[in-house]
Amino acid sequence: MIRNYLIVAFRNFLRNRNYSLINILGLSIGLTACIVIFLLISYEVKFDKFHGRYDRIYRVVRDVKSVSGIEYDGVTPYPFAEAFRNDFPDIPLVTQLHFQSEGFVKVGTDKYELEEVIFADTLFFKVFDFEVVSGNPEVDLGEPNKAFLTESTAEKLGLDVDGRFRMNNKLDLEVVGIIKDPPPSSHIQFVMIVSMPSFTAEYFGWPITSWGLTSTGYSYLVLPEGMSPESVNERFVAFVEKYYDVEERDRQTYLLQPLGDIHFNTRYASTPSNTGNIGVSQLVVMGILGIFILIIACINYINLATALAVRKSREIGIRKTLGAKRNQLAAYFLSETFILTLIAVVISLGLAEWLLPWLRNFVQKEIYLELFSSPELLIFLVLLVSAATLFSGFYPAVVLSGFDPAAVLKNKITVQGGGSFVRRMLVVLQFFIAQVMIIGTLVISDQMEYFATRPLGFSRDAVVNVPLPANEKNLLDEFRSRLQRNSNILNVSYAVGAPTSGSNIGTGYYLPEEGPSTSRRVGIKTVDYHYLDTYKLKLKAGRWFREGEEERAADTTIAKNDRYVFVVNEAAVRALGYASIDEILEKPITVGLNEITAPVVGVVEDFHTASLHDPIGPVVMMNYPSLYFTAGISVQTGNLQETLDFIRETWTDIYPEYYFEYEFLDEHIAKLYRQEARQLVLFRIFAGVSIFIGCLGLLGLVSFMANQKLKEVGVRKVFGATVSEIVMLFSKEFVRLVVISFLMAAPLAWYLMNRWLESFEYHIDIHWSVFAIGLTTTLVIALLTVSYRSVKAGLANPVDTLRTE
Repeated sequence: MIRNYLIVAFRNFLRNRNYSLINILGLSIGLTACIVIFLLISYEVKFDKFHGRYDRIYRVVRDVKSVSGIEYDGVTPYPFAEAFRNDFPDIPLVTQLHFQSEGFVKVGTDKYELEEVIFADTLFFKVFDFEVVSGNPEVDLGEPNKAFLTESTAEKLGLDVDGRFRMNNKLDLEVVGIIKDPPPSSHIQFVMIVSMPSFTAEYFGWPITSWGLTSTGYSYLVLPEGMSPESVNERFVAFVEKYYDVEERDRQTYLLQPLGDIHFNTRYASTPSNTGNIGVSQLVVMGILGIFILIIACINYINLATALAVRKSREIGIRKTLGAKRNQLAAYFLSETFILTLIAVVISLGLAEWLLPWLRNFVQKEIYLELFSSPELLIFLVLLVSAATLFSGFYPAVVLSGFDPAAVLKNKITVQGGGSFVRRMLVVLQFFIAQVMIIGTLVISDQMEYFATRPLGFSRDAVVNVPLPANEKNLLDEFRSRLQRNSNILNVSYAVGAPTSGSNIGTGYYLPEEGPSTSRRVGIKTVDYHYLDTYKLKLKAGRWFREGEEERAADTTIAKNDRYVFVVNEAAVRALGYASIDEILEKPITVGLNEITAPVVGVVEDFHTASLHDPIGPVVMMNYPSLYFTAGISVQTGNLQETLDFIRETWTDIYPEYYFEYEFLDEHIAKLYRQEARQLVLFRIFAGVSIFIGCLGLLGLVSFMANQKLKEVGVRKVFGATVSEIVMLFSKEFVRLVVISFLMAAPLAWYLMNRWLESFEYHIDIHWSVFAIGLTTTLVIALLTVSYRSVKAGLANPVDTLRTE
């Protein structure tokens, strides 16, 4: 019987091949989207699960209280690990690492840029299951000047065990082992692991024994079997009291964060690599988009299958007259759906494999279609085929198998029957989903435009940022002097970083008369005299730094509180409670950086120090030459490549031992919204796919209606109907359905996009024009689709049509 069903189903496929091809195309595109989304979600949920103790590995994080609120921090002070081992002997597996996002090495005279270098201790490979090819990390990571290279780095540098190289012109290192490259699904990425004893205060430039210093030090531990993280969190209270000053004890709360939570928890977003964090809500949204697209594709099948009921009605009547039962007929129609779905899945697998190279490059994730080595993918495909078959075929099977054989054989089944109302509702559902996606795409586009055009409080155009490998005054003076000889270079400034660079020194600040207990969070920007003109900050009150004050700040013979003056932003003034920015001028404030107390001499207009996700916070700027890490070079856009070459040559001449790199400030700012830019592209693709699949269904339905109404159209033309009137005959119902779907989609789209916009401190307001464009776009596309087939019907010769009838 099943064999018979399959044979008949194949014959029906050939007999109605146009409609079958429409169904297969729609299902293929929908299934491709589902497969790609599944691969994306599967990649994310597998993060860090290759570690054998995955369920028992935790990261130590901190909640730091201040007058400004709570700061959630994923890093720990550098003395933490040793102190923890001393106070928690029952938790022996504790490792701490220092992450360095960039650097360079010299092998002989050759220089190589390296990203993601970590310093780790001897317990690192006991906590984590990264594969060691050669060497003994439990011994070698306890000795200074030792390094393990990943296989790809060893090949890049041309080094093997016993090879030697110099890192950042500070450390002479010996290669003592090779390790496998970390899996892409690890939140800890590295190209090299350096022994922790190599990480000294001389190398780092800061006192690494201080509990008040946190940079990029991360601590992880393995809980013994049966020990709960809550019990450790309770013991952290006494730990904080032991190691922190009285003022800090109430501010510091240590907690354990599960390894599986790190990749998905955006609160403690800091991770020792650039893998980034993705919220669970984003995975849910991706999953919902996949389901929506599959629903749209299945709706096409349902609509066309029920519309084709008239053609199949006589066959059904004869089968039922000969004794076929309803469940047998339902099985027959489901088998037909199964064949089409199976063909669509095969096509969709080919499409997904074709799309994956582009997708890997776009999302920067190692996603592959491992069909026979991934049980999860095989199970998903089985469930996908089953769901698509049942969802697409169940309703048509019920409708078609339920026809009354007497009514069928008397030709009383018409196109208006066979689920006409349900078909209309399904078309509404299709365009409801499509319009939600279209409106969402338009809102994201407007927000991205807002990112590009919103004033940031400084100039982002034509500023080149170059890292400074050394900040000796004579070298900085020579670098600036030689650069300014080029007429295409307008200004050169030295600072800890550009206004929006992430290079802030996080600490606290307070009014001396109020005391440290009132300390508020603040970002310290170490800047020079030229910073104002280079980045075009706007001075609102008081004055900027004067020439000569920089030399005074560097003079260690002067008492620290007499060497400095501060310039603050408006947010810093408001946070201290002043009603007017003029009130703070010449008033002293104390900052946590070396507890320096100095007067405020100027106030600048608020400027963004981070992305528009975050509010503008308090900023204190000061001259501090030993913390100048970046050169900001304002250039003219004419002859830009020549100017860049000149900067490179000058830099290389002054710092011949170092590796030159640069980044335009506007490029850096664009990277802050990389995730939103990807969301926009994906929404555009999914919205386009939704509209395309929906239009395929419309084309099929209109084609079927045109074939059913050939006689009516012929008669209307004989009585003088024009082509436009024929088009209107076919279009008016679908226009009504699109409008109904819009009225349903608009409120939901408004709600969802408002929730999305709330993740930004600064965002657009949704304008009514977004909804007008969404409705107009959908109407135009739907009308063009309907018109394509209805114009053909309207142009047909009525004589031929009526003769055929």
